[in-house]
Amino acid sequence: MSETDQLALYRLWRPQTFSEVVAQEQIVYPLRQSVINGNFSHALLFSGTRGTGKTSLAKIFSKAINCLNPERGDPCNECEICLAANDGSLMDISEIDAASHNSVDHMRRLTDEVAFTPLKARFKVYIIDEVHMLSVGAFNALLKTLEEPPSHAVFVMATTEPHRIPATIISRCQHFKFRRIPNDEIIERVRLIAKSIDLAVDESAFEMIATLSAGALRDAIGLLDQTRQLETTPITRDDVLTLAGLVPDRFLSETAEAILFKKPDALLVNIQELVMSGRDLTRFVTDLGAYFRNLLVASVSKKPEQLIQLRGEDIERMTSIAKQTKTSVLTELIAGLSQLLVSMRLSPDLRTTLEIGLIGLLTRFGNEIDIKIADRSRDCRIQKASEDAQKTDSPQAKPIPATEKPSGTVIETNVDAEPHQSGEPVVEDSTRTESKIVSENDLQPAEKKKDVNPPSEFDGQSSGTIFTAMGEMPVLDIWRAVLDDLQRERRMDIALCARPARVKTDGKKIALHFDARLKGQHSLLSQIDNTRMVQQLISNHVGYKVELRIILDKMHDSMEGNSAEWGWLKQAREQALIEDIPSPIGENE
Repeated sequence: MSETDQLALYRLWRPQTFSEVVAQEQIVYPLRQSVINGNFSHALLFSGTRGTGKTSLAKIFSKAINCLNPERGDPCNECEICLAANDGSLMDISEIDAASHNSVDHMRRLTDEVAFTPLKARFKVYIIDEVHMLSVGAFNALLKTLEEPPSHAVFVMATTEPHRIPATIISRCQHFKFRRIPNDEIIERVRLIAKSIDLAVDESAFEMIATLSAGALRDAIGLLDQTRQLETTPITRDDVLTLAGLVPDRFLSETAEAILFKKPDALLVNIQELVMSGRDLTRFVTDLGAYFRNLLVASVSKKPEQLIQLRGEDIERMTSIAKQTKTSVLTELIAGLSQLLVSMRLSPDLRTTLEIGLIGLLTRFGNEIDIKIADRSRDCRIQKASEDAQKTDSPQAKPIPATEKPSGTVIETNVDAEPHQSGEPVVEDSTRTESKIVSENDLQPAEKKKDVNPPSEFDGQSSGTIFTAMGEMPVLDIWRAVLDDLQRERRMDIALCARPARVKTDGKKIALHFDARLKGQHSLLSQIDNTRMVQQLISNHVGYKVELRIILDKMHDSMEGNSAEWGWLKQAREQALIEDIPSPIGENE
């Protein structure tokens, strides 16, 4: 391994001429012109945030005024003066760290040396880094020399805190203020560096590196240098966040959803994962506040992608969440997180304070989604499904008591058959059975119930797409997303039984068609809680409440709609039907 391979990237890529400096044109141009004209000040002060090029420009300037063959103000980096300056052997250019050489004695020694003429170069240059660290006595010792130095002496001072430098020093210098480097300039430079070292990096990772560097190019290059140690290819946005000690965007999104939609269990699980990962809890609260800020921007801005540094799919997810939340709630949450951050800085137990604070925000501002996710075992669900199927099978089945119905909804079953003399429909003669969610306000009084005409059949022409808050989307894509949500909610029983359903829409309503042989799957999906859960998940993705119908097709050869069933699952189900293997859910016969 060569010596250059052991150097950090920011050292290897330190600019050596004015032309290589990224941004800072407001400083590069006057310095270059002063070198060309040979008319420059004997004392310069560079101030600005870290990693913006103060020390690099000081070194370039010191070489340029001493270069034997300057090219339009740039040092040639080929003459003996430039080569000696680059390898640090030129005694006429001295770089002093004021943080460790800040006493009066150090500064008196420097002022005594200034009187001696240079050994090789035309000018003796003193680069004093972090000059604000000098003591009051050291500043006083430097003051007279700085005001009237020898003609061969030049002072270049750099600082990140110019307000700590005495006004008497600043008044004797030409003050150049460095700006933070724009993100696009940082992205362009780190992309060039990554290409030179054959490092595959996603564009979203470049954007995150630039965002985390906050205008400091050195920090961006240092973070890129860290990614070289990863084995993943290409380097992703989440890899950069992990290296920086931050949580991925997905984690922040899940935590925000747990607060907004009142999921305390998911919130506590995320906090546990956060603690075990060893990340800074106070920084997490800051990042969470920034995420809610982005939600607020997505809520009020027509073009949030111009104000939020995230990927397109993350912005879409954020916009979807924001549309389900009031703007006033988001502002209150941001204020609440600020108060929580103050409390955590004074707390001896950060985890407990974090848990109590976030659960308090969840209780005050969370909006409970109308989805009942019970932690029941699979056997209990199977038993309940079987009992419901037996009740439905009985012609004298009693209606569900009002106390057992979910508030605001009931299940109505429509049968395409002639009514019996008693007013009860005959299931055996029907060709199609469908279930839908209707409002209690739409129900007729009990004494008039037998006169109610059944709703019309779902006979709309299927377009395959449905209008959503994000525009027109394929209904099958929405249905696949709902099935994924069911798996994340640990309702694998519903997700697996719903897979064979053929989803159909007329652009406004959605129907799930089950083959006549899938009575067990139809029975499970027709249960009130399960139907409402699926309906709510669909509504979440669509952006408004959608009418859902669950239909058992007797004329199964019509095959309406499209299915999201996996190929292997379909083969296994077909084989089970051929071999007459009974359904584990039970059949509503």
